[in-house]
Amino acid sequence: MKGMPQEELAAAAEMERSYVSDLERGTRSPSVAAVGRIADALGIEPHVLLLRSS
Repeated sequence: MKGMPQEELAAAAEMERSYVSDLERGTRSPSVAAVGRIADALGIEPHVLLLRSS
């Protein structure tokens, strides 16, 4: 979304890179807390992460 490498996003969100990778691939579903942490790391509102891209 912002062109941020997984490693950078994971560090900013205080998550494991493998967890971020799983989320990107759709093999895991994030918790509400994880959505909030990722949104904070990206500087966006959490609901933006839940919008369907076309």
